[in-house]
Amino acid sequence: MSGDKKPEAPSPRFAMDASLGDSELSHRLLVLCATMMAIPAFFWGGIYAYFGEYKAAAIAWAFTVISIATLFLFRKAKGYRLLRESQLFLTLMLPFLVMLELDGFINSSAVIVWSLISPMGALVFASRKTAIYWFVAFIFLILIGAAINYHAPALEKGLPPELVTILFVMNLSGVSIVAFILLVYFVTQKEKTYSLLEMERGSSENLIRNMLPEAIGERLKQEQRPIADRLDNVTILFADISGFTSYAMNRPPEEVVSLLDRIFSHFDNIISQHGLEKIKTIGDAYMVCGGLNDDAKAGANEAAAFALEIMTYVKQLAQASPEPLGLRIGINTGSVVAGVIGHSKYSYDIWGDAVNIAARLQQTARTGDILISEKTAQLLENAFTLKPQGETGLKGHTPVVTYTLLSKSIGG
Repeated sequence: MSGDKKPEAPSPRFAMDASLGDSELSHRLLVLCATMMAIPAFFWGGIYAYFGEYKAAAIAWAFTVISIATLFLFRKAKGYRLLRESQLFLTLMLPFLVMLELDGFINSSAVIVWSLISPMGALVFASRKTAIYWFVAFIFLILIGAAINYHAPALEKGLPPELVTILFVMNLSGVSIVAFILLVYFVTQKEKTYSLLEMERGSSENLIRNMLPEAIGERLKQEQRPIADRLDNVTILFADISGFTSYAMNRPPEEVVSLLDRIFSHFDNIISQHGLEKIKTIGDAYMVCGGLNDDAKAGANEAAAFALEIMTYVKQLAQASPEPLGLRIGINTGSVVAGVIGHSKYSYDIWGDAVNIAARLQQTARTGDILISEKTAQLLENAFTLKPQGETGLKGHTPVVTYTLLSKSIGG
């Protein structure tokens, strides 16, 4: 089957590229944050060493060396997880060890606040569940620090009070900067996710609009099931490309599908200019209907105008083809049952004797003719030029009075 509506949707390749792009961005941000912490740690170590706190300096420098080593070892994307876990652990533990060496919160200028970056980083780079574990570990270290601070004399290690104050400012400012960067990234990713969700929602709504009438789509989004209606005075049109079977037998598949797609895509474009609803394609047959909005006269008139337009288009197309291609159209108006079937692949369809008559009219029509029933003709009134055909026998159905639709009437 060809010619069905094919709504645009994000390609798997695009989705995969977007996923890779997010992973690469996360890796780069993690490297940036690790670097932003490793470089200050080096200078912190220098300050501690200058004032004789060599063990604290060694811890700070160890942080820098280990961070740079992990950045080098896990620099590729496939090492992202190892880099993340190692940085979370280093960020949590090494500031705590410095605090232990300097005897508590105050003496260390609250250096342990750097450990807060660990659960924040886990929230951004891992998951909420993982972040909770790291946060609990951080709180536990804070409690240990509080106990140490309670028993430690102020400035036991001999750091000048002015330096302690400066380090307080530097620690709080440094943590705030890194935390702010992580928060900006988190918010950016959140907005990006919302944007992608909105795009997916738009794609889903476009899919529904292309597959179903607008009113039916709204009911489906409200989870109204089953969707089934009895509709009166619906005009059904069947159009079949005559000569297409022999054409397809003598052409490569790509050429056959390309022609059918070209024809039915043009039909789709014409439908968009009329108040009609495409139901489906069956091989080289095309089915539409009008009057679903209870306006029987408008539905019949739009179907007739559509029939004349596509007939003209196929005749022009046939002039450039070596094969004798043509169009046969049948139109009928009557009562139908309409509804949505399926759960994973929705399909809106109509059933009833009126549909069968329209299909039989198309089968009975000669190539180049538009054969319509008497009921449809009555709705057209004087807007179109019709040629009476009298009673016409239909295969598998009782005869019906028919007309050939010739053209629009002047001023109609």
